[in-house]
Amino acid sequence: MFVIQRGQVLLIRKLRGLGAGKINAPGGRLEPGETAADAAVREAMEEVGVRPLAPRHRGELRFQFVDGYALHCHVFTADACEGEVRPSDEAIPMWTPLHAIPFSEMWADDALWLPLVLSGRTPLDGRFIFDGERMVDHVIEARDPAQALFERLGALGIETETVEHPPVFTVEEAKRHRVDARGHHVKNLFLRNKKGAMWLVTTTEDRPIDLKRLAARLGAGHLSFGSAERLREHLGVEPGSVTPFAALHDEAHNVTSVLDQEIAGGERVHCHPLTNDRTTAIAGADLVRFLSSVGHAPQILDLTRDS
Repeated sequence: MFVIQRGQVLLIRKLRGLGAGKINAPGGRLEPGETAADAAVREAMEEVGVRPLAPRHRGELRFQFVDGYALHCHVFTADACEGEVRPSDEAIPMWTPLHAIPFSEMWADDALWLPLVLSGRTPLDGRFIFDGERMVDHVIEARDPAQALFERLGALGIETETVEHPPVFTVEEAKRHRVDARGHHVKNLFLRNKKGAMWLVTTTEDRPIDLKRLAARLGAGHLSFGSAERLREHLGVEPGSVTPFAALHDEAHNVTSVLDQEIAGGERVHCHPLTNDRTTAIAGADLVRFLSSVGHAPQILDLTRDS
């Protein structure tokens, strides 16, 4: 059970049992009559004192050890929890920044599949063979949400270039893993007002945005950031992977696309292709054409102006 909130994930230093001394997430065995989700929540409460809220199933992992021991694991995430984190005789809890997960102190398989979960490439199915603590083979199958996007772009005759990198969750992290500094790198704001109307605003990564002034220009009233649940429901992406390309998923046209004028006119614009472990370069005019093709012709604003 990975509780992820405010750019951090709740991990544990395991104190006993298989993998004692390693860093992992709360978890354990099912009790009679429990579902996997029930067990994941209960184990988090027992090990670190918090109740994960609205757990989401992200995949399954199967482990085979050469001595005959085997495990079938279910992976869950939650956006929030209730209660106060505290240690137990089973685990020492630690809130860890998403960009600083200590994979060197974890099981070898974690570095292969956990970034896929964090980037939104789920559900996933992993199979691993271990000899003691040494991984000797593995196979991972994961959904790639960008496949339909690239097919749509190809059908439109739009040329793009995509590079891979570790999952990034902030502009600062994206800059650290950048390999192409040309053109405009973007940031995206998923916003809503009190009436439930929604906007996806795409601007340059370093552009300061005053939400009150932006709301006035959009005629939106009071604006606030949309929740992770609302983001998934309407745009089908994970927090950290927000992108103008996510308009592809809004078939009901509930979200208004807004582009900074500088982005719309840019020769080279860099956006996540629905997961935050890749960056795709596209011409600004082609981004506008893509958005129009999926029924989200963007509102273009000069965001260098205050009003």
